[in-house]
Amino acid sequence: MNQAVDKILSQVRPKVKAILRTRQHYDAKHLIFQFKIPVWGIMEIHNGVLFHAASYLIAKFDSVQNHFLHEIGMTTSDAFLEFNFAPPTLRRNIGVLGLIHKRVLGNAHPVFQQLLLFFNDVFGYPRPGHDKQLYGHILDVQFQLTLYKRSIFGMVDVYNTLPQELVDLNTVQKFQTELTKIARIRCQAGAANWEFSFAGR
Repeated sequence: MNQAVDKILSQVRPKVKAILRTRQHYDAKHLIFQFKIPVWGIMEIHNGVLFHAASYLIAKFDSVQNHFLHEIGMTTSDAFLEFNFAPPTLRRNIGVLGLIHKRVLGNAHPVFQQLLLFFNDVFGYPRPGHDKQLYGHILDVQFQLTLYKRSIFGMVDVYNTLPQELVDLNTVQKFQTELTKIARIRCQAGAANWEFSFAGR
């Protein structure tokens, strides 16, 4: 995974440098826009694999974006609040929760429909919390609990703790928009580690 992350970053860093070379000609808004399309595209096409990487490897992506913001004179919080420029980790967490919600809505690939079963269908009784509880296969884990927490199954535990009004939303877009609003409120309030909202690890 180390080599894979370094390979992705070797594509990302030159693009970031190229954008920064134009900083004298553009304001922060336009520089961030230039970053979002090519750089996020390279980063996020690999999210399905990256999500399982160790935290110190994932942190490298946040570091690249934070360095970019530092160079254009912005903080992570201001960039998020002013330009919806969320940290990679937050975007990744919301993305995976969106996939889980897509499964709950019955719109995901059949593999996910079979993999992520409703808790009630597995055990025959409801789990406390909202009425769309999923089974995250925690009872099947014998070793490597850390790897479990870094997987989509660990994110099932996060999904199961969400409020009823969130899991009742009828589209993934609405669902992810509301998660972003929650993260924004935490950011505005100066909450510690708001960038890691909805993390399963």
